[in-house]
Amino acid sequence: MLSIMKKMVIAVVMAAFVFVGNLHAEDAVRAKEPKPGTKEYDDQVILRVNDVEFTRAVIKTTINNLMPAMSMHSSVSDERREKIRVTAVKGLIEDTLVKVEAAKDKELADAITKKDIDEAIDAFAKTLPKGVTLKQAMKNSKMNKKDLREFFKKQMLLHNYYAKVRKQLAEKALATVDEVYIKDYYDHNLAKFVVPEQIHLRMILLKADPSGGTRVWSAVYNRAMELVEKARAGEDFGKMAKELSEDKQTAEKEGDMGWQHRGSLMEELEAVSVNMKPGDVSEPINTLYGYVVVKMEGVKPEVQKTFEEINREKLKNELSDKLLKKDYEAWLSGLKAAAKIEYLSDEVRLK
Repeated sequence: MLSIMKKMVIAVVMAAFVFVGNLHAEDAVRAKEPKPGTKEYDDQVILRVNDVEFTRAVIKTTINNLMPAMSMHSSVSDERREKIRVTAVKGLIEDTLVKVEAAKDKELADAITKKDIDEAIDAFAKTLPKGVTLKQAMKNSKMNKKDLREFFKKQMLLHNYYAKVRKQLAEKALATVDEVYIKDYYDHNLAKFVVPEQIHLRMILLKADPSGGTRVWSAVYNRAMELVEKARAGEDFGKMAKELSEDKQTAEKEGDMGWQHRGSLMEELEAVSVNMKPGDVSEPINTLYGYVVVKMEGVKPEVQKTFEEINREKLKNELSDKLLKKDYEAWLSGLKAAAKIEYLSDEVRLK
């Protein structure tokens, strides 16, 4: 969430250089819909948050700044574009409302130094397109140095206020998720603390050329069947695997695949192994790579972990993060519920 927030701050900073330049060019009501591709169209207000208005140009710039590099735009799926659009619009709305709250925090504002602002402006200047200077960007946006510094101070205050709220909510969440809270969660979610059934297999792979045709695959099958018969007759499966298996990774370990959770193996092996008992040797199994023969070495039934056996510290962090996210979203939802948000175009409407 923090990385997305950081991207949003950068996107809003970039969009602001469009927004400030058009700040006095808005008409509250337009007699007719402007034509796409015109300045009037780009300058049209399509989102209003209380008394703060956003033009189509600002929305577009914010969205583009959250996109991958421009050269990669054509490879962005429609689903991904929609997620970016929603993130951009939600970010603008939330930032606008949180700025009002941040402005009330005098202590946080006073903590921002001249040096902090200088460094932020220097960092921003490095993000400008090649050949565009900070002075040119300021001129295009009709901003003087005082405006620029004030703008960056507000953006830094916004970022710091978000961080302050998250820190407070994180501390609250950690305090809430105590031993009693964790035990209650465990008792009501026992299925999440089960170690699945495990199986121990050895395997032999005999490769077959995918394009070799029936004759080639039949020959490999016959070789695999010979190994099955030898193994079932008592010949050492591990020794055969080491000598004959063409899966190098397991061959050097006498075909040992180690203990595997049910459901973690390739589909073909899962289907066969489900009916095997320790000591059983399978028929040749047709796979993408050739024929595989497996021997079941052992089975461990699923086990319910006791409360004492679970990693409570890890669970505490997971539950705290979940609670933090819930409280954070509730805080933002409260701000939005108390605000007047007008979606003046489907381009910004949140479904």
